[in-house]
Amino acid sequence: MNKVCVIIPALNPTRELIDYIYELLNFNVTEIVVVNDGSMESCKPIFHQIQLIQNCTVLTHERNKGKGRALKTAFEYILKNRNVHGVITADADGQHSVEDVINIAKKMADVQNGILLGVRDFDQDHVPARSYAGNKITSFLFQLLFKIKLQDTQTGLRGIPIKMLPFLLSLEGERYEYEMNMLIAAAKRKIPIHQIPIQTIYINKNKSSYYHPFKDSLKIFSIIISGSVANKKLNEGEEHV
Repeated sequence: MNKVCVIIPALNPTRELIDYIYELLNFNVTEIVVVNDGSMESCKPIFHQIQLIQNCTVLTHERNKGKGRALKTAFEYILKNRNVHGVITADADGQHSVEDVINIAKKMADVQNGILLGVRDFDQDHVPARSYAGNKITSFLFQLLFKIKLQDTQTGLRGIPIKMLPFLLSLEGERYEYEMNMLIAAAKRKIPIHQIPIQTIYINKNKSSYYHPFKDSLKIFSIIISGSVANKKLNEGEEHV
């Protein structure tokens, strides 16, 4: 397994995050970077304990800035301070099993270029209706406009080679839309997107998620459409050169 850093953006996590981190380190993950994205004061002991764990770093936003900014904060830190082959982004709410994170890490050794997506199966009975509908619509739009069929456009489990981080830092988006911008940018640049099946885990029907089904979905839909329009104009310009 290549040297990888697991990035975990966290907003008001539970103490289960500590156990999760220990499990990851047991599988020889090189380093873990946790971004405290403006969590409540009551969560400070959790982050303090994580900071004391060997090979763990906690970066802190004093106020909530969004998942996209949390990822960028971690990307910037890793580029300046760490020598790894790639990063893996994972959620703090228990949706990504340790086994799936490690599987992505192992597969990164065989992928020199491209993004690895840990994709869920939304046709299972236990998937919440809002998650099923949101992903099906975004997947349909993405395939319609970019001609790439993605099983899971909203997954937070991703493997990214280190050489792609400077490019990803240049993308717009501070919250959940940043992850969609990442996929759109990859499609435009013809960067391969490799889909790796993972477990479809929803704890308490995903009630702890900070994703707002209506507001965030509308934003993501508009981003996909505007990204497609911009891509079409770019291609038309190239044809006339």
